[in-house]
Amino acid sequence: MLLALPLPWQAVATATPTAPAWRQGVSSSGIQLIQNTHTGQQHSVSLHSQLLQAPAQAIFAFAPVHVIPWDPSRPWRGPTQQPARSTVALYSQGPLYGPDHLSLGVWGWGQQPGHQLAVRQASQRLRLIQARKHGILAPGTLTCQPRLLPSLGSDLTPAEVLQALESRWTASMQASPASRARLSSDMPTSQPAWMALTRGHRQHWSQRQQQQQAQQQQQPSQQPNQPHSGGATVHDTVDVLAPPGSHPQLCEWRRLWELASAAYFNRQHRVLWWRILHGCVMCGAFSAYIGRATVEQACCPYACCSSPAQPQTISHMFLECPMAATVISWLCRLWQAMTGHLPDASVATILAASTSEGQCASDALLQTWHRLRLAVLHSIWTAARIAASSTHASSQASQLSSQSHLASRLALKTVTSMIHHDWVKCNDDVRQLAGVCSSWLRGRDPSMTLEAFRNLWCHHDTLASIHTAHTGTGDKLELVVNLSDMVPVQLF
Repeated sequence: MLLALPLPWQAVATATPTAPAWRQGVSSSGIQLIQNTHTGQQHSVSLHSQLLQAPAQAIFAFAPVHVIPWDPSRPWRGPTQQPARSTVALYSQGPLYGPDHLSLGVWGWGQQPGHQLAVRQASQRLRLIQARKHGILAPGTLTCQPRLLPSLGSDLTPAEVLQALESRWTASMQASPASRARLSSDMPTSQPAWMALTRGHRQHWSQRQQQQQAQQQQQPSQQPNQPHSGGATVHDTVDVLAPPGSHPQLCEWRRLWELASAAYFNRQHRVLWWRILHGCVMCGAFSAYIGRATVEQACCPYACCSSPAQPQTISHMFLECPMAATVISWLCRLWQAMTGHLPDASVATILAASTSEGQCASDALLQTWHRLRLAVLHSIWTAARIAASSTHASSQASQLSSQSHLASRLALKTVTSMIHHDWVKCNDDVRQLAGVCSSWLRGRDPSMTLEAFRNLWCHHDTLASIHTAHTGTGDKLELVVNLSDMVPVQLF
């Protein structure tokens, strides 16, 4: 096989693998250091993942690491290839074969990656930070809406935000005509406040100046405990533009975004959940709200729902509809057979990933629950899209039964394939099985330990179990998938 390759390919295949340019280790004092294998220069890692030169010392437990040159003054241009620029610095991007954690603290946003911020929003934040630094703006008078929260999420939980969005959709359906899709004239105006016509006489500039001075004199007395905006914050992850106490649900939203970006999720499952959290799933009610469907098209297509004209919202499509309720019931009963705890089939539990006390005894079980939950949600979404695109005529009862069976079968197949894929990671290197260059798969861990697989899928041997088979060449571990349409719980 080697002789059949072209000569340049033979040279690459027979050449000695080059050592990584950067490696990471720990000093005797417990400090994390990164060393350049060519020059021997050692660097420490700052809070923003920037490399800073450090004196030479002994390093132990080496591991390859990925380092890139980055220009923080122009984060939207990506990693630069011109290290000669004065603003370019070296940044650590995580292990060479591990999850990326590029965290550049620029634009006054702490650990939020700078290249993920839009230029317009970054410029606005810079102007506001400079204005507060020089005392032009009083603390809390003008702030930027944090990117981690939707527009309605300042004082609401994720489940309440989704319900508020659905209420807005259904209210617009009742207000708009039923015979046509909503036009731009039906939508609320998007003009800024300064373009709206003012009512009454405009105040004289001297009166407005006196009012501003009176407000500035009252603000220090109203906020005596406000920290000084010009100085540095205690921690760089604190948003200097967010007023204190204005976003009590910020930690919950941060937990959701971190969970939604976890590398162990299937990409299609992750994208669907991101759209659910943002309220951007193309269900009937949302399509009518943005003017792509009429009120009749926005209702649930199944006549056996609770009301004849039930709007197809996100919660109805994934939880309340009889087509989805069958699969969600199977998910809850399956989890009860695994752990003895029956989850609540609610918006907070299924869509907003809220776990109750005692539902997950370990982090591995928590990961199993979220992977099963997203697999079921994606199966329901796939079955709903197939039903919407089908053109054959059939009765409502037979169509509902067929779509319910399709969603259940898709969920069962998806969970089984996830178990088999993780089992392959325990025995082989998936980078060599993909048929592509292994460097294309950088960013995920290509292997999984046997203990991690047992904790993930073999809890009480409900979903799968591992047995030892005696062969002529020795003992061999074999995977037995116990999950089926009848075991451990009945699918239909």
